[in-house]
Amino acid sequence: MGTRCLGCGWWLVAVVAGSVAPRTQSWEWRVPPLGAVEYRRECTARASEAAPSAAAARSAALAGKNVEHFVHRIPPAPWMCDGELAPDRRSVDGPVRDLRDVARAIAFDLSSRSAIRGRFPRVVPLGDLVVSGSWSAPSADGTQTLRATLVARPPAAVAGEPKGTVERLRVFCVTGADGSVEMERRVDAAAGVVAKYSVRFDLVVREEDKKFRRVAVADEWTFVAVRDNQDADFRKRVAAAITEGVGFVREQVEGKKSFLVDAGGDERNYGSGRLALALLTLVQAHAAATDPVVIAGFDDLRRRRLEDSYSIATALMAMAARHAPPGEAERVRSDGNAPLPPPRNLDERDRKVAEKWTKQLLGNIDPRADPAKILRFNYTPGPRYDTSLQQYGLLGLWSALRLGIEVPNGAFAAAARQLLAVQCPPGDRLVLRRTTHAQLRDAAGTDAPPKAVEDRVAARGFSYQEPGEPPFGSMTSAGISGLLLARAGMVAQQDADRALLSQIDAGLAASFGWLATEFSVRSNPGFAERADNHWYYWLYGLERSCELASIAWLNGRDWYYEGALQLLSQQQPNGSFRAEHPSSLLLDTTCFAILFLVKSTPAVITGG
Repeated sequence: MGTRCLGCGWWLVAVVAGSVAPRTQSWEWRVPPLGAVEYRRECTARASEAAPSAAAARSAALAGKNVEHFVHRIPPAPWMCDGELAPDRRSVDGPVRDLRDVARAIAFDLSSRSAIRGRFPRVVPLGDLVVSGSWSAPSADGTQTLRATLVARPPAAVAGEPKGTVERLRVFCVTGADGSVEMERRVDAAAGVVAKYSVRFDLVVREEDKKFRRVAVADEWTFVAVRDNQDADFRKRVAAAITEGVGFVREQVEGKKSFLVDAGGDERNYGSGRLALALLTLVQAHAAATDPVVIAGFDDLRRRRLEDSYSIATALMAMAARHAPPGEAERVRSDGNAPLPPPRNLDERDRKVAEKWTKQLLGNIDPRADPAKILRFNYTPGPRYDTSLQQYGLLGLWSALRLGIEVPNGAFAAAARQLLAVQCPPGDRLVLRRTTHAQLRDAAGTDAPPKAVEDRVAARGFSYQEPGEPPFGSMTSAGISGLLLARAGMVAQQDADRALLSQIDAGLAASFGWLATEFSVRSNPGFAERADNHWYYWLYGLERSCELASIAWLNGRDWYYEGALQLLSQQQPNGSFRAEHPSSLLLDTTCFAILFLVKSTPAVITGG
């Protein structure tokens, strides 16, 4: 028998052998609907200095060098969610993009009790992994040991993926690796959980010709509790994380940190953009309007000379959030198709500033296209564009519209045409189910399952720029957000181009189909090289996509609950959220985490 992950293609094959426990003992996960199993973990990772041969590396001392190149800086959280379980509820499903999650997939496969051969493609930077070995017979308390080998090879091509994907990916992978895997697990069959597992990988990695390195990773998970979906404990943890995170962000703004100041001469230094992002975070997390740090921060922002589209759009978002009527987000979220509230009432000072920012934003476009037909946003005026900037351009225009600032008729439609033009080609067809917040409320207190909007779609994601590039999560969520905002802008301006609105709806359904197919909050899904890049940006983009469309569950999965569990595991004692890379700023990661946790994006009009 075997288990296949539909989202990423890894296989774990259990070969029936004489050591299998009696068939009367059935091992199956018992997790509440949309609930989760919590663990406590201890993890270490070390590497040696480079050696000239595999033999020399195998005996080399471990010194903690270069570990983050082989093991992601942010460990996927020690949780297992009900939504991750395969249909037979005996193993976890979904993409595996971290060596430690390779161990989780093996340990949590309750269908595997004898010989195994697990294939895990595209675990960057190691490549395609094959783990082969045998479990010992279960002891009386359900304990087993595994002795296995791991072999890594450069990624192989996958049928149906964009041309050149595997060549792009191999650039980021080592040329090979092999070594041993030792694991022990204890299965509590009565409780339907893995009570504990520990694993040790001891590998020799071939980075290039005559350059080898030993890498050792140890990870131990111990069962804590089975949790119900969004229970009181979860809500308490989220509230505390928001409070502590806001305290960190407030300290950064009050301290006028150097990274909040524009360095000059570079349209991508984002000092003012970070200030705007921090202020947006504070306002969305319900900082008091009279908070002197918020007041001083907005005074500072008004005086800034904003140039790049990210900074301008985020500043407009912050101002729109600050001037939002009390309770607006909750009212709009309660009915995603309700009429939009009237524009904010701005004083003359803020109106002039918002008008200036909007004009600057509309100038930051790619001049190679006629903006009346195709509107492409760039950092500053010039011949380039990308999907992320397109999203932010639309976020800025939408915020300007909410502030009562005039946006040229046709701008939202022209921006939508650009996104539709760069959406990736269709992939597999699937049934997409989107459960809205309203449908979830309607089912509350009844025995009936929530209703859902169902469509049969061919999944289509978004890449960074061109449709022939491989799609990934953060860009697909950017494309979805952009299309939703463009649609809302067209409706608000009474744009009657029904053909374009229909194309947008089809594009949105296809994009949500891609998210449902590739769904993961343990990494940035899709193109494997992006797995540990812009992870917080991906989660914030997921929040924005689903909240703009008033989606509570995507194909039966509670995206907010699963994402929040990942984030809660990354918060540090000072309230910040640990960064994906040494060069990442804690302010950025913390703001994105808080904006996710507070559900900062209310729904917009999505219907006709």
